[in-house]
Amino acid sequence: MNIKKMHKQQCAKQDLIILMNIKGMDKSQCIHPLTDKCYLTLTQGMSMGYGGNPYGPAGTGKTESVKALGQLFGRQVLVFNCDEGIDFKSMGRIFMGLVKCGAWGCFDEFNRLLEEQLSAISQQIQIIQNAIKENSQSMTLMGQTCMVNKDSGIFVTLNPAGKNYGGRSKLPDNLKQLFRPVAMSIPDNELIAEVLLYSEGFKNAKILAEKIITIFTLSRQLLSPQQHYDWGIESTQNNIDSGWINYIRRKKIGSRNQ
Repeated sequence: MNIKKMHKQQCAKQDLIILMNIKGMDKSQCIHPLTDKCYLTLTQGMSMGYGGNPYGPAGTGKTESVKALGQLFGRQVLVFNCDEGIDFKSMGRIFMGLVKCGAWGCFDEFNRLLEEQLSAISQQIQIIQNAIKENSQSMTLMGQTCMVNKDSGIFVTLNPAGKNYGGRSKLPDNLKQLFRPVAMSIPDNELIAEVLLYSEGFKNAKILAEKIITIFTLSRQLLSPQQHYDWGIESTQNNIDSGWINYIRRKKIGSRNQ
């Protein structure tokens, strides 16, 4: 019996097979309206044989949304940080590995790659997507023939090109057409902090979330800008986790003293 045929997930009339890549009890992503839009766009792109392209400023959950969606479908998600030192040959080897094992590849800050490499990389991605659309058993990439696992997927995240994000290239049109874009705006940090506090068991989570976000907002506005300062939602989540761990630790110490 084929186990894959027993488990499917439907998203907007599109059936996606749930695989058996179990990661355990990882912390799940906080779901908000922006996450729903991202999930819907990415799944519809996959149903048509395309990749996904969440784009927007840093700290908006682009990479985390791809990882969370992959976890929902039992897929192995591998994240690669792109930079100017990666050429099309390196990308080709990564693509071949993803296609063989059926994993998802999320290429973070994809527009940091050099412009002269993007044209060759777009041809490689197009070969992979055509093989998946046509249900081909094998394909030829970089002069090598490899088996194709149709459960594989390619996703890229982009930061906007501007003075705040240096070294970003503009993607060519033929590369943009291979991905389904979804704009990721800055989420409601207070709502996310409230949900995280409730999930950790804090009482009066709404009041605490408002105070935490106010402190982070004032710190970002009043403190001098430093390279190691991070006042985004990731730092907020880390502080909430640290607060919960310290609370449990103090509670255990108090019970021992009694």
